[in-house]
Amino acid sequence: MKQIRLCVATVVIAFSACSQDNNQSTAPPATTAAPAQSEVTGTVPANAVVTLLPANEPPPMPTEAALMDQISKQFIPNVLITRVGQKVRFHNGEDLPHNVTVIRRGSGTEVFNVSTERAEEYVHTFDRAGQYDVKCDIHEGMEATVIVAHGPTTVVSGNDGRFSIPNVAPGSYKLSLTYAGQTVEHPVEVRAGRTEVNISR
Repeated sequence: MKQIRLCVATVVIAFSACSQDNNQSTAPPATTAAPAQSEVTGTVPANAVVTLLPANEPPPMPTEAALMDQISKQFIPNVLITRVGQKVRFHNGEDLPHNVTVIRRGSGTEVFNVSTERAEEYVHTFDRAGQYDVKCDIHEGMEATVIVAHGPTTVVSGNDGRFSIPNVAPGSYKLSLTYAGQTVEHPVEVRAGRTEVNISR
């Protein structure tokens, strides 16, 4: 046993001496820094659908339909963000008959009004960006919102027009704004840190 311990100690000393002779560094290898991110914030028209889009090409369309379910006399999720041209499944997930009425916010235009029996669903494709109010005429207080946008990076500005989109990689973008029944786009150059955008009507 003594001979074995002596042998191990000798090997360690020899390795240490070799490392010193070759001036090898024992510091850990350098890691690649994560790309800088930015927050895009500012003021736009109040209650606008604000979408940040790549400047050169539209983001890919999801292959699956978005889902709004009806469970325990609630729409789930209560707020659904979907894309223009993407299918949306309005599913009845409980043992009660329901109804789905969708109205375009602002204009008050009824998009559709359908019944959904147990385990049934209705599929609709929104062709216009904007906010839509959803309700069930059978059950009072059963309400939700569908936000339809041109891309996945979407928020809604507040009553004061303020908005914030975090974790944006620097680069060239278009800011798409949908409000008062219209959609307009503005070029935005996002830099690391914070990018302020102020757009009036």
